[in-house]
Amino acid sequence: MSTIIIISGGVGRAVAAIPALLKYHKNHSDEEWYVMVHGWDFMFWGFPELQERTFNPDDKSVFKNYFWNATKVLTPEPYCLPAYYRNEISLKESFDIEINGSTDDLPEMQLKLSMTEIRNGHRVIAEAKNQQKKNKTIVIQPYGSAALMCPLEIYDETLRSIPQKMYLTLVKKLSKDYNIIYMGAKEFYDGKTYKPDPDPSLRDWAGVIKVADYFIGCDSCGQHFAKAVGQNASVMVAGTHKNNTTYPDTFHII
Repeated sequence: MSTIIIISGGVGRAVAAIPALLKYHKNHSDEEWYVMVHGWDFMFWGFPELQERTFNPDDKSVFKNYFWNATKVLTPEPYCLPAYYRNEISLKESFDIEINGSTDDLPEMQLKLSMTEIRNGHRVIAEAKNQQKKNKTIVIQPYGSAALMCPLEIYDETLRSIPQKMYLTLVKKLSKDYNIIYMGAKEFYDGKTYKPDPDPSLRDWAGVIKVADYFIGCDSCGQHFAKAVGQNASVMVAGTHKNNTTYPDTFHII
């Protein structure tokens, strides 16, 4: 008989759940337990404690192989935790409370990247330097998943994205001294920065962020990657709060 922990939502949430899952393994290493991740199971690669226990809901015979004999199914949801929606605790702390019932002895945010993924990051940085001829490189992710192309500009009703005019002003100023790499949807690309083609995988993007000199982002996955790989960052928030969606103890929050 086993326990199944279901991690839903975007890739940033999956990365933020890793510390709590590592802690759960530490406290339940002799038990049978699994993690079902909706679409982002590959972010757990490299963790021996997690990757052999992790499966995608699209895997063959999921119900028969995992759920039928389970004794407990945990569905952690930070948005249902009062301390989270009152902006008192972070996303990773919320997962810890939901999964482990506490926030003490919580591991740091982390990703385990392969040497190939790190080399791919260096390749993208080298391409940007070759094109823009600066010594240092900044990765910018200006838009979140809710951003839309409107007649006048790119707009995000949730206010989780950097306003387009502000983003273009940033690029104009920063590109005088830095190589700028654009991280985001192809349809929003403005041509004023370097965009890798083909677009890197999400794990490769984490490698690019790791080997860059700085990261600038919004309330989206890139800032969680930056935290997990130890990169310095500035993060702009508006429709969400810094305490629960980003990392004010580490990042420069605007």
